[in-house]
Amino acid sequence: MKKGVTLMIHIFALLHAAVALACRITGVIDELVLTMLTMIMALLLCLKWKRSIEFTASSIIIVNILGYIFGSLWAYIFSLFIRESLIIHPLSTLITTEMIGWGMVGILTLFKSKHSESKTLSSYHMTWIITAMIIIFFFRFGMLSLFSRELCEPGELITATKKVFSNSFALIVLICVNILFVRGVSNKENKLKPLSKALLIFIFVLAAILFETLIVKIGLPPVFENLLDKETGLIAIVSSITEFAIICIIYIINSAITSRNEIKMERYKANMAQYRYLKLKKQVNPHFLFNSLNVLNYLIIDEKIEQASTYTQKLAALYRYMIKSEDEDLVTLKDELDFVEQYIDLIKVRFPQGFKVNINIKEEDYLRHVLPCSIQLLVENATKHNAISTDKELIINIESNGTEISIENNIIPKLTKSPSTGLGQKYIRQQYLDLSGKEVQIECTDSIYKVVLPLL
Repeated sequence: MKKGVTLMIHIFALLHAAVALACRITGVIDELVLTMLTMIMALLLCLKWKRSIEFTASSIIIVNILGYIFGSLWAYIFSLFIRESLIIHPLSTLITTEMIGWGMVGILTLFKSKHSESKTLSSYHMTWIITAMIIIFFFRFGMLSLFSRELCEPGELITATKKVFSNSFALIVLICVNILFVRGVSNKENKLKPLSKALLIFIFVLAAILFETLIVKIGLPPVFENLLDKETGLIAIVSSITEFAIICIIYIINSAITSRNEIKMERYKANMAQYRYLKLKKQVNPHFLFNSLNVLNYLIIDEKIEQASTYTQKLAALYRYMIKSEDEDLVTLKDELDFVEQYIDLIKVRFPQGFKVNINIKEEDYLRHVLPCSIQLLVENATKHNAISTDKELIINIESNGTEISIENNIIPKLTKSPSTGLGQKYIRQQYLDLSGKEVQIECTDSIYKVVLPLL
């Protein structure tokens, strides 16, 4: 529990009750003031938990809806037992505020444990959230004035609402156009200044409201008669509310998707940087280079000139591939297996017996893609963590089935275990998850160790 949250919720609950009581005594409508207090409480709680902008904006909208529903429900329940309105409304709003506050705490706590990577609010985001709160405040004020009994009867408003929502063509077009507009305005390549963007949004919303109103009105007989009557005004009001709700919901969804994609891309870049760092370390790995040079020196001393030349060429090809694939996200399976076979040939010079690799790949799979050096890393791990001797052969099987490629080896424990951080496999798993959303499968028993990589 965050420090001071309990006191904050109690203070806002008492403040809601006090405002409701004062407004009832003075005869002032309390809905707008209570709405603003509820939005401020939601904003402060989200700031306390450092939640993302889309979560904060969603919370501000949701708490207003829940505040109205639960407030009305508690007021109705208390009215069955209490006749004094000065008690009913302050008590119902106090309980409602406590429920909303503690409900948000529960959601925020749960959200934190599952979505720790959400971006925190910046001063720029704060400016827009405060602006949105002010817009909501004045919007509610306008709706209260327009929906008063002096302007229209509840039955007339319900009739206008039915006419708007029964026109499926207009609603579908409105939703599609709003999606395209929000996506276009939110595009990072869009270089519009904030004032120009705000003016563009204002013009678009007015045009959308006019479109919805005219389509609904034209669809009612007679077509163009009484176009500027009271019914048209009510349809325009309902269309305004509908457009406002649609564009806000689409904007929040779009912000959530964009934010999630940005987080995914940032994580992918970080993991790719780590993986490339590991590959770079492999390129200059002193142990591998030391062993390779020792083998080469042995071949030269033993006057196996042709073998030494072949060994040198394969060693050079090995490093050439690692350098070439340095900036590649994916390589073809054929290129990766050519690289693996060159690596295997180098290992076999050191261990001519006791080491065997079986490669069984479907012809059509050679054009699929894998992470660079991923299969080679798994083969290297097998030789690193298992004993290689003539007594018991280390066998590595590499097979594909059209969608996956498996690298499996038998386990031959070494007398002295080689140190391992597990970073290589960790970053391979994360890279596959970031690139394709597919998991790398690992199976380990007392006798075998198997890794299955998705073919992309």
